[in-house]
Amino acid sequence: MTRSYPLMDRDGWRPYFSLVLFCGIALTLSIPSARVVRDLASASFLSVLPTFFYAHALFMGLLGLALGTASAGRGEQGGRMLVSLALRVLLGQFLCLPYLVFARGLFPGRGETFALIALFTTLVSLALAVFGRWIEQPRRSGPSSGFLAKYALFIGYYAAPLAGLPLLSPLGAVGLLLEGVAPLEALLALLVPAALLGVLSPFAVRLKGEGHV
Repeated sequence: MTRSYPLMDRDGWRPYFSLVLFCGIALTLSIPSARVVRDLASASFLSVLPTFFYAHALFMGLLGLALGTASAGRGEQGGRMLVSLALRVLLGQFLCLPYLVFARGLFPGRGETFALIALFTTLVSLALAVFGRWIEQPRRSGPSSGFLAKYALFIGYYAAPLAGLPLLSPLGAVGLLLEGVAPLEALLALLVPAALLGVLSPFAVRLKGEGHV
């Protein structure tokens, strides 16, 4: 008999609060002055909006880790676990939708870029959610020791590639997408989190739930 998992429990809203709060603050700081709004050239665009999109990429990743940890605590497993994580990540994007719509209203010619970034950050968040579920698997011998490793790898994923291969970093990829890249480079940016998701998903699906639901 397959087990169904609730989309959200009483404590499940906490990670979303940080996402909405800090992305809202970043968007507020990114709102251009009246002088800049009158001149929506590419240079003006690049000078005002990256703060929001960098914050969005960062906190969608942190949301993914938090969702994976919560999933491990509930003992979720199997294909239904992946579906539940995907729906929770999409909920995070839905909560940020007003911010994305506002940004698109400021720069109507960049709609395709914003949609691509939304897809990219969704893949990143889901890959990290699956990673968090896998690394936080409870052990019979005691509590999971994955906390430090989880955030160390998170920092490495976001920061290390910036030194030489920014396309491999969510922050670097978002910056390149904002600047405008060739279709092949945009595809490569999407393939990195998609590949991580494809590699990690089978390991997470095979985990046995030992937490509480």
